[in-house]
Amino acid sequence: MFLYYGLAPTHAQPLKKYGRRTGRTGVDQRERLHWVEHIRAAAAPTRDDPAVLPPAVPGQLPLFPVRRMLSIDVCRRILHRPLAGYREVVEHTAAFAADTGIGKPMQRKLHEMLRLALAVRDADGDDLVDELVLDDIPNYSRSVRAVLLRAEMLRLLPEPRETDRPQRPRTSRTTRRLWSPRAMTPRSCQQCGCWFTAKTKVTCEPCSSFAFRKRGNLAVSTGTCERCHCVDLPLADGHCRRRRWHVAHYGPGDIARFGTQLWLGSPVPAPTSLRHLYVAPERPVSEHVAAQGQERLFELRRDWRPVVELTRQKLPSLTDSAERLLADLDSVMKQEMWSAVTRTKTRHTLTVLLSWLGAEAPLLETDIRALVDNRPLKFSGRRVTQFLESRGLLIPDAEFRRDAHQKRLEAELAALPETIAQELSVWIRAVRGEGKWEHTGRTYRSIVRYWHVLDPIVKMWCADGIESLREVTHDDVKKAIATRKGTPARSIHIVLRNVFRALRQEGAIFRDPTRGLVFAGINKTPPSVPSDRLADVLSHARNDFQRFVMVLVCVHALSGTDMRHLLLTDLDLSRERLIVRRPGKRHTIYLDELTYRCASAWLRERHRRWPVTTNPHLLINRWTAVDTTHSPIGTTFTAIFRPTGLTMPTLRQDRIRDEAFEIDDPLHLMRLFGISSQTAMRYITAAHPERTAKLPR
Repeated sequence: MFLYYGLAPTHAQPLKKYGRRTGRTGVDQRERLHWVEHIRAAAAPTRDDPAVLPPAVPGQLPLFPVRRMLSIDVCRRILHRPLAGYREVVEHTAAFAADTGIGKPMQRKLHEMLRLALAVRDADGDDLVDELVLDDIPNYSRSVRAVLLRAEMLRLLPEPRETDRPQRPRTSRTTRRLWSPRAMTPRSCQQCGCWFTAKTKVTCEPCSSFAFRKRGNLAVSTGTCERCHCVDLPLADGHCRRRRWHVAHYGPGDIARFGTQLWLGSPVPAPTSLRHLYVAPERPVSEHVAAQGQERLFELRRDWRPVVELTRQKLPSLTDSAERLLADLDSVMKQEMWSAVTRTKTRHTLTVLLSWLGAEAPLLETDIRALVDNRPLKFSGRRVTQFLESRGLLIPDAEFRRDAHQKRLEAELAALPETIAQELSVWIRAVRGEGKWEHTGRTYRSIVRYWHVLDPIVKMWCADGIESLREVTHDDVKKAIATRKGTPARSIHIVLRNVFRALRQEGAIFRDPTRGLVFAGINKTPPSVPSDRLADVLSHARNDFQRFVMVLVCVHALSGTDMRHLLLTDLDLSRERLIVRRPGKRHTIYLDELTYRCASAWLRERHRRWPVTTNPHLLINRWTAVDTTHSPIGTTFTAIFRPTGLTMPTLRQDRIRDEAFEIDDPLHLMRLFGISSQTAMRYITAAHPERTAKLPR
């Protein structure tokens, strides 16, 4: 048996009971917790701090009620203070616990909160606890209120008159029963010390604004004030807002003095800037400013990484021409009603460029792109480029402005053998209209569609050892077509025929391996959409733009190209007409009631968002609305129809087919939808196959 000396019997820990763990705190563990609390309470240096809530003379009337910052630490510092009526409230707490079913841990917490309430009562020199004190209790204020009412130690607030009673929120019955408005009470701001009235805030409104904003050119941070030595305060130039307000009224001579004027009420206007007390140092003009007419010795890409993090105060001074150009930009932004974020980013981008390069000579588009690439979220390059280009102060980047599809084709050709790459380059030039046969050329976008079909065939031939398209035979073409079936096989035949005919025309090959090769056409029946899926298509539209696009497709069967090139002048609401411009012809749509409402709603929304846009297209977005090149919208409209589970071509073809079921007249389809005679007959055949069947001889 071992004996441990030096421990009093009262310090002995209760025996731990071993058993199955249930995941909850057992009785034995709670006894150990009580023992730990008892040891901590005995080891505390003092439990009646006279500096915490000192009792006042009974009956003394305060000047005004004061809100207090109460916490559990305050309760522990007055744990042994004798309080009148404390034993009575403990007994009422036991009765309250028996009625409500709360346990002993909750009762101990209530004892602490009740001790705080009674200590505040003695500090106010009162005989009852004021109901306003419950707002300062950190926890269980409702239960404390119920116990004090049982003990008849609570002074209730006077009931407001019916004319003064605030309107209660319309909530549930339980929330309405528990709702009670907080009263406005005076308190001292924790940052500047001035007195103000509020319900729950601990800082005045000017200090709150000063902490979360940047006033003028002064950045606000957190630290210790150099004058009053207060810690964890919002600072600007090393000084807190209280010191800045004091110096603003008493002059810079009080900077070195200690002490600050106490204010009753938040000073208005709030002292957030002392720019009139500081003289900004003169910033020199950048040595990189280019003179008018100055030529570059050689091309060199600038590194803007050291510049992007500089604040406005550290940038070089602007020249007079740069100031005038910024003023011109401000007038344009105000006239076109740009958003606040866009205005800030665009002006900051142009300010950085002009402060270093000046406005006397045109700026390089490569410099603008290099600056924006370092911090895309901080700068805006597109609008600055368009603004400078409209003022004749931009040197465009020819490589950047090249067609993206052209760059892709050049990259794909570079990966092929040299001979085949040269021959396909001849084909691209011929298709573009730059060959011997002068004609309207195709766009690079259209050529890329051909390339999707041609690329795997060319790679297959290269793998078989073919080094030139002159080596391709009739059997090679048949073998390539045989790799697919149906419509993909017909696409391969059309693309290869186009390639070899162009090369034969330009003299790059001697014979056409596709000559005499016939591929039967495929007549595919237009798809049909069930009526139940069509019923809720418009319900998926989230705004007027999407609703108008869905109506144009589902009712008038317009394609994406048709809608993309609609002009604002093509819509005539007074005559209820819409003109669709197509190559070589115009198609007139007579608006029904649904289309008229959707078109009117979109025009109102378009004018509300971009009232001064100069883009002539009917459908625009936030990029094309401010584009000085007046480009059409680039949306493919795929995302609009994705929530419906249907594609735009499917809905368009279903609309034409439905009309063909109703009226079996191809001329009616041609007039209503502006389609060709071959397309109209295809839909008539799909809708009425018995009318077009061939009779036996």
